Amino acid sequence: MALPKKIKCFKYLVYSYVFLLALTGAAQIFLGTSLLWGHSVYYGIVQNKLWAPAAILLCLGPVTFILCWMGCQATNQRKRCLLGMFSALLVACICVQFIICGWSLAMRENLPTSVEIFIDDSFVEFLDKFSRTKVDNLHLWNRMQSQLQCCGVDGPLDYRRLSLPWSCCSRPEHAYESACDTHYKRGCLAVVSEQIKNRLLITAFGAAIIAIFQSLGIFCAVHLTILFGKNDNTHPINMNRKKKQQQFLPLTIQDKRHDLPSPINLSPSAPGQRVLKTNLPSAMQHK
Repeated sequence: MALPKKIKCFKYLVYSYVFLLALTGAAQIFLGTSLLWGHSVYYGIVQNKLWAPAAILLCLGPVTFILCWMGCQATNQRKRCLLGMFSALLVACICVQFIICGWSLAMRENLPTSVEIFIDDSFVEFLDKFSRTKVDNLHLWNRMQSQLQCCGVDGPLDYRRLSLPWSCCSRPEHAYESACDTHYKRGCLAVVSEQIKNRLLITAFGAAIIAIFQSLGIFCAVHLTILFGKNDNTHPINMNRKKKQQQFLPLTIQDKRHDLPSPINLSPSAPGQRVLKTNLPSAMQHK
């Protein structure tokens, strides 16, 4: 296949790859936003860096769209350097997503201890405030217990010295009453830990899958960069320039040879000099 046809073919492949990148960028923004929104329910209680992988994944979405624009500009204008920068930055983003995958899985394994510490401290503060005010509908624990359908840290027995708050009632019609007939059985520690583990697992697999899809077209972008370089070398202007350089090169060498000093004629009678013998032609010898 001729070089211009190869370039045209790989240009269309890069355009298709850029469209795939745009889809993965939208997936990064959607997935990161969804995970952060779900984490906001208990963010005030679990105050640590469990949201960081999802936040980084969300930030990579706009970066991916910038890379899409860079890839289109480099392909349209045949800018070899810009296309090489596009490929290098894309490889860096893919590596970051694989790091997010491993980081999320590592955080998932070390989750129960860190979450338990923050939840216990927050629940002690809530009990102290609840024992004095009794009703605080805007408190994080009331909102979390109502939305996650849990009660206390380990269960309803955590309120054995106090009456159950309205957020532990499992029936909406009994909310805000002093006592409720039915209440949630599960503790919030188990629910929060389970949800955080699920979100970290989704973050890990989501980042890995997006990185795999983004790596599908790296070969096309790199190969198109190489083809642009070959096309620059075979361009008529560059070829004429090389021909002119080749034409002028022997002339310069000849000029340098003419500039060299001529050999000194050595006389036979000069003392201390060796006479150079040359083979004369046969016609000259007969004369």
